[in-house]
Amino acid sequence: MLVSIGTRSMPKVIAITRAFSRYPEIWINDSDKIEYQIMPKDVRNDDKQGQEKDNFSGVSCNPMTLEETINGAKNRAKNAFEYAQERNRHM
Repeated sequence: MLVSIGTRSMPKVIAITRAFSRYPEIWINDSDKIEYQIMPKDVRNDDKQGQEKDNFSGVSCNPMTLEETINGAKNRAKNAFEYAQERNRHM
């Protein structure tokens, strides 16, 4: 199973890997291992801060509303999925 992670935040990456390791029934029938793919730095622009717009999520780096937070999460998930598809197409 390939898990594409749309963040470079280490606490979030650790939480995701721990969550998948605790529920093997999610992936055990798919394969005997999980491969995690974290967005490379050149895909994500981690230099932006505050209210600057992050190109990867499409919202400000520090969202101020629930709507902006949800939109950013959806955009990151979509972009991480598309990145994984493109990467695996070339392998």
